[in-house]
Amino acid sequence: MKTMLLCGLVLAVAVATHREVAQSTAGREHQTAVRCGAPEDEAVLRRIPEEWKADYNEGNAAGVAALYAPNAIYLTQHFVAGTVEGRAAIQAYVQRGVDAGYKVDSIEMLRTECAGDMAYVVDRYTATNAGQKAMGVNLVVLRKLGGRWMIVAHEAAVPDPATAVQSLDLAKK
Repeated sequence: MKTMLLCGLVLAVAVATHREVAQSTAGREHQTAVRCGAPEDEAVLRRIPEEWKADYNEGNAAGVAALYAPNAIYLTQHFVAGTVEGRAAIQAYVQRGVDAGYKVDSIEMLRTECAGDMAYVVDRYTATNAGQKAMGVNLVVLRKLGGRWMIVAHEAAVPDPATAVQSLDLAKK
């Protein structure tokens, strides 16, 4: 329950920040935002998605799972319950993708924000799953636990091109 409340709070802050940035950058090219007080935190938070990708592509589900807190939650539309809870279950879930031969082709950082011992990362990824190209986005919530940034909540979303909104008319209010 605490994790879900925490995710809700982080999402609310992310939405408010996104609206502010969207209003101030309307009409400009997308720019990656990284805002953390300490440069070493920024560096670690940029490295975690790349570590995730490298471990995943090497078939190291245990390495991917090690990036998560023991009681982390992973929200995904690719599992019937919609959530995978706990490091062991996340490792088993990742192992299914590894065993199927899925690969993450690229990860593009879109935004990172930090506040004390909490942070979030938003990224866009491309993948090859069973020979099919896919694109998705992640919202990853991290907490500094014992001096180490750990994933405490992770939501992955894969837009369906057939039903997704194709464009936005920002001139209309």
